Amino acid sequence: MLRLIFIYFLLNQIHLSLCQSRQRHNYQIEWNSSNTFFQSKLSVLNVRLGDTVDFICPHYNRSSSMEYNTLYLVSEIDYNLCFTENYQPLFRCDQPYSSKPLIYTLSISKYLPYPNLPEFFDGHSYYFISTSNGQQTGINQKFDGLCRTKNFRLIVDVQKYYRRYSKIDNSQYRNKIQKQLSNPINKKLISSNNTRLSSSMIFLLLSSLFLYLCS
Repeated sequence: MLRLIFIYFLLNQIHLSLCQSRQRHNYQIEWNSSNTFFQSKLSVLNVRLGDTVDFICPHYNRSSSMEYNTLYLVSEIDYNLCFTENYQPLFRCDQPYSSKPLIYTLSISKYLPYPNLPEFFDGHSYYFISTSNGQQTGINQKFDGLCRTKNFRLIVDVQKYYRRYSKIDNSQYRNKIQKQLSNPINKKLISSNNTRLSSSMIFLLLSSLFLYLCS
């Protein structure tokens, strides 16, 4: 019984170390050309699968200066060309005086329950731009605009995270566990063949469960 309790706590620590990094992050981007984030030549946001990104539209309290824009997801080529002719907008920031700022939440996921939403894969980059000119009458402009004049564009880079998503990593971990179980020193900790078999099976079953939850 004590041996099983020890194994349980050991696996619990393994579970915590593997799954702690599963915490999802929410990133908030003020989607307006005056955001200093876009003043650099290359604006990149590093994310991982499971994260979310909030695009927060410009919001004003009856200010004289305001901005209207449209968010597009485009190819790398059209990102460089500031061209959105062949794309449908993801979202329009067209209510700068609303009681609350409009927010478009993007889920960085492979599989989404709703059609026409972008899907993401680790190791890939995705390109977001706005070719609106900032005026209400130019919110649907399809070329140049703030993308060209204010560098109003963003690269979302979905980074790989093998400990979270790679089946290869899980198999390597299982092989490591099996090697530890076959070590003569570890075998001496088990007094009989029956106990050794039972403990090993429980150990492997629990470790497989934790790895499944973390995959």
